Amino acid sequence: MTFMAGMLMVMLGGGLGAILRYGSQEAGKRWTNLPGWTSIFAVNIIGSFAIAFSFGWLQALKLIDDQNMHLSVIQHYQDDLSTAMGMHLIVVGLCGGFTTFSTFSLDNILLLYTKPWQLTFNVVMSLLFATLAAWGGLSLGGTIS
Repeated sequence: MTFMAGMLMVMLGGGLGAILRYGSQEAGKRWTNLPGWTSIFAVNIIGSFAIAFSFGWLQALKLIDDQNMHLSVIQHYQDDLSTAMGMHLIVVGLCGGFTTFSTFSLDNILLLYTKPWQLTFNVVMSLLFATLAAWGGLSLGGTIS
């Protein structure tokens, strides 16, 4: 697949994912009395399942070695055009546009099986620095307005 075709797949999927996220937030407001953050919470959980399912399905990923019966990441990468299109459209585009938290979650699962010592660092530092960056952005934005 060419770079431009990949970009078009990501753009199409990302636009669809963003529309689904917006629709989920609006549905949460309209049909429930729950606080607004609960819609994003639900989107993050659904998106995390969807991206992991799609990645596992498209890459024929197995987490349990059938012969040795132990947990590990056993990847049977399929390198054909339809798999590449699916990865760009569904995993990167649709799921990433729906919630970038899903990418964070998938990365953490893959770290759990491949480099578990990096998992804690990724989770703690991402949440800490992202929260600090949001606080800094909010403070700066409010100051210069």
